[in-house]
Amino acid sequence: MSQDIIDLGYVLLLCVSVYLVCRYLVFPLISKLANKTKTILDDVLLDKKFLNRVSLVIVFSSLKSYVDAVNSIPFIDRVFSEILINSFLAIFIGLSISELLTIINKISTHYDSLKNKPIKGYIQIVKIIVNAFIVIIIFAIATGQPVAYYISGLGAITAILLLVFQDTILSFVASVQIGQNDIINLNDWIEVPEYGADGDVIDISLHTVKVQNWDKTITTIPTSKIVTSSVKNWRGMSDYGGRRIMRSILIDISSVRFMEDKDIEKLKKLPSINKYLKGKIKDIEDHNSSINKEVEERRLTNLGTLRAYLINYLKNHEELNTDDMTLIVRQLSPTSEGVPLEIYTFTKTIDWVEYESVQSDIFDHIFAVLPKFGLRAFQSGLLEAAAVQGMPINEPEI
Repeated sequence: MSQDIIDLGYVLLLCVSVYLVCRYLVFPLISKLANKTKTILDDVLLDKKFLNRVSLVIVFSSLKSYVDAVNSIPFIDRVFSEILINSFLAIFIGLSISELLTIINKISTHYDSLKNKPIKGYIQIVKIIVNAFIVIIIFAIATGQPVAYYISGLGAITAILLLVFQDTILSFVASVQIGQNDIINLNDWIEVPEYGADGDVIDISLHTVKVQNWDKTITTIPTSKIVTSSVKNWRGMSDYGGRRIMRSILIDISSVRFMEDKDIEKLKKLPSINKYLKGKIKDIEDHNSSINKEVEERRLTNLGTLRAYLINYLKNHEELNTDDMTLIVRQLSPTSEGVPLEIYTFTKTIDWVEYESVQSDIFDHIFAVLPKFGLRAFQSGLLEAAAVQGMPINEPEI
């Protein structure tokens, strides 16, 4: 009995010694060597959780070698001890592989070619497969049957597995489609109206995609729904380097009119439109001199002159990219609320706050400059009625 206790002490001492040597001698030495290299891989592989599991694999491997050498562990039957050791060895090998896959996912974020790919979904699938094989191996160890015996039996329950893992299979297929078609990446700004999502993608996993909305709430979307739902990805805007402004201002139709000579002379004092007016007046005079006098002559309108002014104003705006991107100032179909004058252009910034500031500054200027052209913005109610009657409200400057 006393010899058995001593032998058991040897076994425990062996396990503790192997663990301590690995954790506090071998791995720290490897860590020092890794810190001297420039690669990321060796640094990440020295993750404490991963090393702890590898240490336990080494411990149970040493214990297995000891049992094979001495045939048994004191107080424990040989067959049972082999089952116990082999089972724990399989478990910790599986846990080590699982943690290694987690580390691979971390490593992928350090490489530009991988960090925007939905690699997390693939890794989760591999983890499921690894864990399934570990369970089969443990059953095989416990029952004494070969692993092939249980694997061959999987064919009989394939239909059940397909039913149980239906969502997982759909999510995996969706993950492949997302990756192959480059539908979304991490940090993309997306909109998914069906789920009320509007914000940045912060996580792409096997089963879910997490979107942090602009109000800092988080919307969780099933991965499979990303390929079956309507998803608007704003990445193109970011890659292009500009954000679109497409906003209209409603012009009161009753304020649209032909311009008199005195009106034109006043507007000529604006440097930004002086050249346009001179050229346009010459074109109109040439046209009028060549037509039959019974036909109505062409004349400048205040709305058309405003459009020309705004085009020149926007072209010279420092915060707009009008060289490489579209610039349009156009008149849309009239409505009961007036004539929509639409501004279609792109800012140089894609930052939301800066974009809104630029857009607001532009329309501040447009509202302020309308009276110079004898135009009014549409307003419903008493103010508009008074303006139509010619009362001194929003009196034009010209």
